[in-house]
Amino acid sequence: MNNYLEEKSPVSESLFFQYFNVLKKRRGVVLAFAGVLVITAIIATIISTRYYASQAVIEIMPIAPRVMGNDSVDSLTNLGASSDSSVRMYYGTQFAILSSDTVLQKAIATLQDDHEITDFDEVEEPIQYLRSHMRLSPRPETSLVNIKIEYPDPDKAALFANVIAEVYMENNLERGLKSIEQTMAWLDNAHKNYLKAKQDTDQLVHDYKFENKMVGIEENSTAAQLKLKELEVIHTQIRTEKIQVEADYNELTLLFGSKDWIGLAKDFSLQDRVMQQLMQSRAVLLQEHDEISSRYTDKHPKLVALNKQLKNIDIRIRDEVSSHISSKKGKLRLLQKKETAINSELGRVNSQVEELSRKKIEFQKYMDDAERNEQLYLQLDKRRSEVGLGQVYQSNNVRIVDSAVADPNPVRPSLALNLVMALFLGIIGGGALGFLVEFLDNTVKTKEDLEAMLGVPLLGIVPAIDPEEMLDIPSNRERSLYAHTRPRSTVSESLRSIRTNVLFRTGNQKSRTLLVTSAVPREGKSFMSANLSGVIAMAGSRVVLIDADLRRPSIHRLFEISDEVGLSEVLLGEKQIEEVVQPSHIANLDVISAGPIPKNPSELLGTPKMKEILSELAKTYEIIIVDSPPATAVADPMILSPLVDGVMVVVEANQTRKPVVMQAITRLRQVQSKIIGGIVNKLDVRKSGYGYYYYYYSDYGYYADEEYESRRIG
Repeated sequence: MNNYLEEKSPVSESLFFQYFNVLKKRRGVVLAFAGVLVITAIIATIISTRYYASQAVIEIMPIAPRVMGNDSVDSLTNLGASSDSSVRMYYGTQFAILSSDTVLQKAIATLQDDHEITDFDEVEEPIQYLRSHMRLSPRPETSLVNIKIEYPDPDKAALFANVIAEVYMENNLERGLKSIEQTMAWLDNAHKNYLKAKQDTDQLVHDYKFENKMVGIEENSTAAQLKLKELEVIHTQIRTEKIQVEADYNELTLLFGSKDWIGLAKDFSLQDRVMQQLMQSRAVLLQEHDEISSRYTDKHPKLVALNKQLKNIDIRIRDEVSSHISSKKGKLRLLQKKETAINSELGRVNSQVEELSRKKIEFQKYMDDAERNEQLYLQLDKRRSEVGLGQVYQSNNVRIVDSAVADPNPVRPSLALNLVMALFLGIIGGGALGFLVEFLDNTVKTKEDLEAMLGVPLLGIVPAIDPEEMLDIPSNRERSLYAHTRPRSTVSESLRSIRTNVLFRTGNQKSRTLLVTSAVPREGKSFMSANLSGVIAMAGSRVVLIDADLRRPSIHRLFEISDEVGLSEVLLGEKQIEEVVQPSHIANLDVISAGPIPKNPSELLGTPKMKEILSELAKTYEIIIVDSPPATAVADPMILSPLVDGVMVVVEANQTRKPVVMQAITRLRQVQSKIIGGIVNKLDVRKSGYGYYYYYYSDYGYYADEEYESRRIG
């Protein structure tokens, strides 16, 4: 298997430029959609009904109804509604009332009765009809509200706005008066209730005070608390002393029981004179015992007498130690009795303090209730008197600042605004439609499309030739071999780039055999084969072009040579290969036409003779290019592909559909064809939006071509 160099694919364009290219390519769709919207907007504006605007300005002060007198005019702040959310809620409520069914129904009735307006007579929902023409808008940083009416009649627009403002103001005043009436009724009822509550709590205070002997309770409570503190101090002292004595007694008892009473006797001798004398006598006897025991045995009368004296004195010392321990125990019992007595007294005094505190708390509760009821009663009595004196009639917190005035200039429809909106929406919608059209277009449009299907990098892109430029070329042969006729054209540069890429990917072989095919007919496959052969021959390589399309041959027409003899006769054994080779008008390029069309082209191409022909030509030519039929139409390309060094697939830009190309590539891969790349043909760089790829590959091919030529010369 021949190796070839794989070139790295160019860096893809950014997402922004991809979108821009799609919009550029589909600009016709965008402009058409925008144009339709603009024309529609103009027509709709012309035939639409003219609306006139008029607005009344009212002031809504955030003041609560004054039902408590001049000294209790409470704003929202004093009522605890100072936060922004509370203010917004207050004004939101007022806006809802202003546009409510109640206000609008009264406004419609006023318009019909007082102004003889008949516009609502035939309307199915008059309230909704009026609401649809009304706009409410607050003025920032003020308490002013605009009531705006848009209506086909400017005079009626002003009238509607003024009537709505007046009805809302009257409704607000009625609501305030109704609130005052309700408040007066509540005050009367509350005044009676709190009078009775005051009398009840005063009686409770009187009864409790004398039943529980509350006279002098403060002095008794203070004395009890002082006595409680003294008892607590004494209790602490006794308990501390008891703990110390108990610890000493336990320690002495433990030492006495462990036969260490001599050590205790020494400690007691420091304070007890009798114990001191006993310990001195014992010390003298012990000294005398030590002297005698060194001279006599244990049974000597002196030593026996001395031991008896020591035993007697030890008994006396032990009894004296036991007496000291007993005295500690007695002291401990005395302290325990004192602690029990003081605990009993503490409990009694503490109960006395708690009882006094409980009575004080209950008495204070009754006093607080009585005082609170008295305060409430006095406040209600004062407010009731104020309301009774007629101070409930306060000014309305809503007033009209500016009355609506008729304006003869219509506010809508606005032609300028509609045109701007139509143009904006047209561009947005047209762009979306353009992307939709691009998404639904499944033709091969970019190099990425073809590379994704081929699995190898693109060989190159050939731009479409300007038809006017083709008309300037007089001869059909010169038009067919455009790269030879216009060697410095962009098409020629593209073909040289493709030539360089092909030579790189097929490796450094003495002779290369290449097959050119396409997915469907009329993609420019034969034009590509002829012009690519010409470009390679113009670089100095010996090239032979074989027309292997034995069904619809076209190479002979492009070169204007005879088709009477050709490949088919060689395959049938009627001619030798050298007899059918025809020189072209391009140096180093020979052509083998298809010859007479046989009955069985696929069978002829599949014979061993075809392989022999290619092997024979490889001895003479450096490059052999085989032009074959489309891969989806017949099996000829699949038969020829195993015989060549590489297969090139030609696809027409924006014409050939991806499924068809994929089908052709799949068929070629099924026979393990060596696909070296694809060629995008007839790309209109002015309309496609993908000219960047063409220029990239053209420049790349130009420099690669120079490198390749220098290597050949070297």
